Amino acid sequence: MERNRDHIEKIRTYVLGFQNIRPPVLEWFAGGREPLFPYAPESDRGTAILLCFCALYQGIPAEKLIHLLAHLHEEYGKDFFRLSKLPFDELQARMEARKELKQWDILEKAPGVLRSVSDFFFKHGRVVAWVHSVADGEEVVRILCEEIFLMGKTSALKSKPRYFLWLLTQLPGAEPARFWKAQTLLPLTPGHLRFLREYGPLKNRKRSPWITPEEKLDYCNRFFRMLFPENPWQVYTALDAYLKPNGHWNPLLPVPKEDGLEPKWLCREILGGCLQCILAPECPGREEI
Repeated sequence: MERNRDHIEKIRTYVLGFQNIRPPVLEWFAGGREPLFPYAPESDRGTAILLCFCALYQGIPAEKLIHLLAHLHEEYGKDFFRLSKLPFDELQARMEARKELKQWDILEKAPGVLRSVSDFFFKHGRVVAWVHSVADGEEVVRILCEEIFLMGKTSALKSKPRYFLWLLTQLPGAEPARFWKAQTLLPLTPGHLRFLREYGPLKNRKRSPWITPEEKLDYCNRFFRMLFPENPWQVYTALDAYLKPNGHWNPLLPVPKEDGLEPKWLCREILGGCLQCILAPECPGREEI
């Protein structure tokens, strides 16, 4: 930090340019641009839907997944939150009838995932109140993985529950200090790793300073905490958007490449052009001026 104080301050300035950007998934709730659910995302039912979303967020674009959840919510009404008490075959049939899901690699397991989330609601009640009662982000991650099917029990990175925990920090009226402790870790995205290679401690390094996925997760999060010790969750959107093609929904999957097309970076669109970015002079993806 002592050797790179000016550089670090530039990165912090870049991050602060994204502080008012909402996660795209929140735009599908009441108060968003294209609401599909009649609840505010910070409400009890809104956060319950967000947990369902994160539990199923695997191998599918977010837009397609959120429309599936909206369809099931419309079909079941309030019973959507008690799917574990309803016939499994009916839920399975409703999901398999969606032609756009035929190639989804976890389609057969998805009904079981939703039913296990429902069991979680019955056991713990309101999600945010439960998170506050645990008061430890890493313990929240552990419990979610243990109690919700396919949530990441055997995963080294545990991206699903970490992403859910980060979403809670982005809700109106959120109180992250009540559950985000010094040991709580952000999930990693391709944008985060690109940023570390271009502007962070990986620049000019020929080898990665980690061997295991756990070491990678810890290493990157040390960088995040160095930038914003009091609220490291603040770096997520800015670093994820770095040189990320606009319109790519899933932050936990690699960005698809389109040969012959020059992508329009998400960071460029959010900041209003490369001229508005303090890091542009050093950026390999900057607009030529």
